[in-house]
Amino acid sequence: MSHKSMLAIALLLLLQIPLAFAAETFDTDHLKTLFNNYQRQQAYDYARQYLAQMEGDPYFDYMYGVSAIDAGHASQGVFALERVLLAYPDDHVARLELARGYFILEEYPRARQEFEKVLALNPPRSVQETTQNFLDQIRLKEARYRTTSSGYVALGYGSDTNVNSGVGQDKLTVITSLDANSLGQDDSFSNLSGAWQITVPFAPGWMFNTGLNADIRKNSQLSQFDTLTGTLQLGVSRLFKDSQYKGTLLYQDFNLDGDKYRSLAGLNLDWIYSITQKSRLTTNLQYVLLDYPDQDSRNSSLASLSLSYSYSFSGSLSPYVFLSANIGQETSDDDSQGAKSNTDRSITGLRTGINLTFTPRLAFQTSVGLQKSEYGAEQTFPAFFGITRSDDFVTADMALLWLFSKDWRLDTRASYIKNDSNVELYNYDRTQVSLSVNYAF
Repeated sequence: MSHKSMLAIALLLLLQIPLAFAAETFDTDHLKTLFNNYQRQQAYDYARQYLAQMEGDPYFDYMYGVSAIDAGHASQGVFALERVLLAYPDDHVARLELARGYFILEEYPRARQEFEKVLALNPPRSVQETTQNFLDQIRLKEARYRTTSSGYVALGYGSDTNVNSGVGQDKLTVITSLDANSLGQDDSFSNLSGAWQITVPFAPGWMFNTGLNADIRKNSQLSQFDTLTGTLQLGVSRLFKDSQYKGTLLYQDFNLDGDKYRSLAGLNLDWIYSITQKSRLTTNLQYVLLDYPDQDSRNSSLASLSLSYSYSFSGSLSPYVFLSANIGQETSDDDSQGAKSNTDRSITGLRTGINLTFTPRLAFQTSVGLQKSEYGAEQTFPAFFGITRSDDFVTADMALLWLFSKDWRLDTRASYIKNDSNVELYNYDRTQVSLSVNYAF
């Protein structure tokens, strides 16, 4: 075969290569379908195959960029959305997504700049609300670099079917009568609570945290069950890109009817790990000392370990779900059988819940939990002599949260508690419903 013939065949083969690739053309409708159905990982995988061919097309770059961010490739998404804004600088939707990409990459100064540009374009109210929410989060995130403080005050009113968590007279079989303060009693109540915390960075990745919480509850009729709770926390945090470690000293006083009923002092150790942009693992180890000034037999120490997992879904209602498990051991300071029978216990528990966001201003939360306590000695009370106490503590709650202005929120809450014990003195159920106004600062 002559050199001219070989050259002609080679040229023909080279011409066939683009034709072969052309047979696999990019399908805009297919990418759009994946994107609109929130199949962002699939949309990213598909678009990436045609990146060299399609980049520079604003419509392609937008879908590819947003899908890249949602699929965990924020850097690639940012580059694509920057190309979109070169062509359409006034597109507030693309700019919002770009700002979100910078936020995920923890480039907070650039993210703030882009979010503020979105607001300057006077977008629809829903976009303004989303943008402001991100700006509020940036303010919290910037605690890594500068001193920040925040807090809230809440005022509420509600009803309680069992203010003192007492047993119902109709549920007693072994004991026919008890003191009125030991029986369940219903009442309405008012509640005032507040919190304040400050974060001070003192070295790269290191922060000092302190916080104060207070809660006052007054019952309409049963003032002997009025409570006041105050908590002080002092902590140090170490931040990494995907992890946060935190150690916190805490002290709490719980007052009943104006007198100190119980104090608590201890240590919390936390590890928070961001598995992905949407999932998080949290571990908490706690050791506390409980002191009852007027009931020395109840003084104890409590060690507990909890593990929780959370995941934020994309799409309609933006569901946020969590699941947690905990174990613990409470040990009485008193070695008597009477103290151990109602203080010493091993604890296991599970809790799960979901948060749904109907609009940027309206959200719903609900959770259920079960905690089992197995006590360490037989009862000494004659009616239950020889029985080792075992309790199943069930909780369920729900809340509707309405942010009716930037700093004001209306909370509607309902909760149910049921303690099921083989020692009937500790059987009770309790339902609370409340409405409160919350101001954040």
